[in-house]
Amino acid sequence: MLYEIAHTIKERCGFLWDAIEWGNALAFSVMYRKGLKRIPEILEKYSTDYTHRLATKDDIPDMVKFFAEQPENAFKFFKPHGFDEKSLKKIVCNKSFITFLVLSGESIVGYFFLRSFVNGKSFKGYMVDYRWRKKGIAKLEGIVMNEVVQTLGIRMFGSISPENEASMAAAKAVNEVNVLKTLENGDYYIEFLPKEVGEA
Repeated sequence: MLYEIAHTIKERCGFLWDAIEWGNALAFSVMYRKGLKRIPEILEKYSTDYTHRLATKDDIPDMVKFFAEQPENAFKFFKPHGFDEKSLKKIVCNKSFITFLVLSGESIVGYFFLRSFVNGKSFKGYMVDYRWRKKGIAKLEGIVMNEVVQTLGIRMFGSISPENEASMAAAKAVNEVNVLKTLENGDYYIEFLPKEVGEA
């Protein structure tokens, strides 16, 4: 219910949504500040073959370039926000919209986020550069998100189209996938429960 209400407010009352987002970001950063401070050390732990780090305002031009270089079909199931400079600046500066980058050298090869709320829920999303797929990056992004939400002590949700078999497979590789219901657009509304990698 909360998921649908949030989307309705965002689509029909943009000014109200902006105010809610600002208040949520402020409250979330205060309530979860101890856990948020631990995120860089989590990212450093997984920065072996690739570098994982939080996105900053300085990354925005490269993020715009990253999204612009992806093929049209990469956005068939991935439309969590705008991909222009203004939209990306808005989310990177939002303390409850935790944005992460995966880099090979200086090049962005993956992007993921946790859009979090003061009620202890977060909604995940991710993308891997089409030239870097099937290298285990999506799975690694999932592992990182699992540890972040466990550190923060929050739950992780999201939606996956039943047609998006690749996303479902990536999720099941690192999560117990609990389908809560089917949304009006046909997507599955899911809670992602962390599990040990390699667990059957």
